[in-house]
Amino acid sequence: MTKHNDGDGIFARWMPEIVLSLLNGYSWRSLFCDIRAGLLVAVVAFPLFMTFAIASGVAPNIGITTCVVAGTIACLFGGAKFQIVGPTGAFAMIVYDIINTKEFEGMTCALIMAGIMMIIFGITKIGDLIHYVPYPITAGFTAGIGLSIMTSQLSMFLGLHLDKNPTNFIERLSCCVANIDTMNFYSFGLAAFSLAILVLIQKYKSKLPGYFIVLILSILYSLVFDGKGIETIGTKFGDIANCNLINFSVPNDLFSLSNLRNLFSSAFAIAFLGSLESLLGAVISDNLSGQKHRSNVELIGQGMANLGSAFFGGIPATCALGTTSLNVKVGAKSPIAGLFNVLFIVLFVLCLGKFIKVVPLSALAAMLIFTAWNMASFKKNKYILLAPKSDSFVFIATILITLLVDIVAAVEVGIILSAFLFIRRTVEMTTTEISAKMVASNKCDRANKDCECVRIHGHLFFGAAPLLNDALKSLPKTHEAIYIDMADVPFVDVSGAKVIKDFVAEIKDRNIEVIIGGLNKRTLKALKKMDLNHELQDCLPESA
Repeated sequence: MTKHNDGDGIFARWMPEIVLSLLNGYSWRSLFCDIRAGLLVAVVAFPLFMTFAIASGVAPNIGITTCVVAGTIACLFGGAKFQIVGPTGAFAMIVYDIINTKEFEGMTCALIMAGIMMIIFGITKIGDLIHYVPYPITAGFTAGIGLSIMTSQLSMFLGLHLDKNPTNFIERLSCCVANIDTMNFYSFGLAAFSLAILVLIQKYKSKLPGYFIVLILSILYSLVFDGKGIETIGTKFGDIANCNLINFSVPNDLFSLSNLRNLFSSAFAIAFLGSLESLLGAVISDNLSGQKHRSNVELIGQGMANLGSAFFGGIPATCALGTTSLNVKVGAKSPIAGLFNVLFIVLFVLCLGKFIKVVPLSALAAMLIFTAWNMASFKKNKYILLAPKSDSFVFIATILITLLVDIVAAVEVGIILSAFLFIRRTVEMTTTEISAKMVASNKCDRANKDCECVRIHGHLFFGAAPLLNDALKSLPKTHEAIYIDMADVPFVDVSGAKVIKDFVAEIKDRNIEVIIGGLNKRTLKALKKMDLNHELQDCLPESA
């Protein structure tokens, strides 16, 4: 892996990646590679960012605004080289729900709060901890979001006429079935054709820009079949070519107590998911490029990007995993490639603006369904179902809760389940062995007494403490001494230490000598920190 030269000083450690790239020797060749990468990525990202905006319940021009503002700020202040930032499928259902319940201004307030949270995550170095979220949880809520996006696009894919697309997963499916008789076969034909093109391009690993090809063909299709009831961007959202991409505003009562209370959970969901997706994208690009990102600087950059997006009329933004991977593969050299990506997307809007209004929504729905299926990655993650039952259970539970409740509940339940299952597995690995013979130990010889040996294997923590307590209490009280061998105990917490302390106190009252041996430095240090070594001093070996 290439060494990341970020200097030794505190300013260098927190310096944006774009500055380090320029200071470390940015050449004309690097500039050419970044321009080419920006162009190729923009061809893919341009239609995708519009479709993610529509899936979020807003006009496609807001997706472009988000890309322009958040993408620029993230490139200027982030801690990763290759991030392409904009609206993503990960946020689609969250934003859709917030807008339906709190309206757009409520979403903006939640996004500002989320941006501040992400900056705090970076400053307090919480970014290092997000990597510890178990993979079954990450894969589970990602798959759940993918399935939710797919069902949200069914009505547009089929060309159904619905008064309102419900936010609930079950209700969406029921609504589509109830209104199947309103299906427009022209819209459905285009959607099926668009989806087939994307699938074939992926199947044969073609380098053709599938999304852009579908966008152009769908425009031609719409022009040919004009008046056939095909719903387009123009009929639903108006002419976005005449919309202002940048529109600065500050929500009313931004920091009112009611807003903070009502929007906190939504803001935390945006901050958590945005942080997780951003760092996941950074890790993926690191693996592809051999570079190394800085998690906490990246979170600060992402927080600033979301603040900018909120104040300029955008929606939540984070690393777009597919386009970020493409950015690395086509030869990007620095965050400047992301700036060129933004520039080319703006040029596409200026050049193709008058045609965007005739893009059929069914074609965009096909793009989203294709993207959501890839996002769910069921083929890639099928091994989780073959893993130990505890992991597959967490995976399936996270998917179901994401679909039926929301992503915040899914992550919370997933983490709690993972914690309990981890504790159970660790407890199962902690055992006690009782033997009347002293093997490889002469600790009891110093007392010349008949000695019972108790060997503890595994972590001695609160989960295993009851098992140890039962084992110690089952010991016969006929021996003159008891030796507790802790050579195979790598860790002890307060609960485990208390069990031993209480046992020692009970046995000493019966005039039975207790000797504790095999303590490693970490275990002994823990006992000292808990101030228990004084109470157990007579039991510890002389070397302790």
